[in-house]
Amino acid sequence: LWHNVDNAIACVDVIAEEMAQADPSHGASYRQRAEAYTQRLRNTDTYVDRAISSIPKENRHLVTTHHGYAYLEQGYDMSVAGFVTPNPAIEPSPREVISLRRTLENLHLPAVFVEPVQQASAETLKQAAAEQGVELCPIYGDTFDDTVSSYIDLMKFNADSLQRCLTPNPTDGDKNA
Repeated sequence: LWHNVDNAIACVDVIAEEMAQADPSHGASYRQRAEAYTQRLRNTDTYVDRAISSIPKENRHLVTTHHGYAYLEQGYDMSVAGFVTPNPAIEPSPREVISLRRTLENLHLPAVFVEPVQQASAETLKQAAAEQGVELCPIYGDTFDDTVSSYIDLMKFNADSLQRCLTPNPTDGDKNA
């Protein structure tokens, strides 16, 4: 649910209210801090929406290792067009591999996305991307590291990565000239 900032805002509201009820003497402080964080989240939501909206509509398709981005799809007019397997802990079936390859062939996307923590288990996606001449780009699911160390960092990083990798470079058209 965290790939849609509206959901994070709802969580902050619930947490602040529960804390205020559990500790009424500090309730106003919990609510104030929640309101300040909510404003930062609203700014993040605007940032993400602008970045993804700038991607050409025909390229707003996410292909990744697993189907864990439904809320990104719902919140930001993206389409989860393909994934290797519904569950990253399970090896893809031959049917899933064929489906992934057909998706890449049909959509002509410039990039597919892999979570940094899943690099080792993303061999099927890497191979399919290489066969199609498609770039492999990073996206964060639910883990932090030295690059992405907060929820806001995660959302902005993903928005930037999607925008950078799915927006055609104006010089790409000159390759065949």
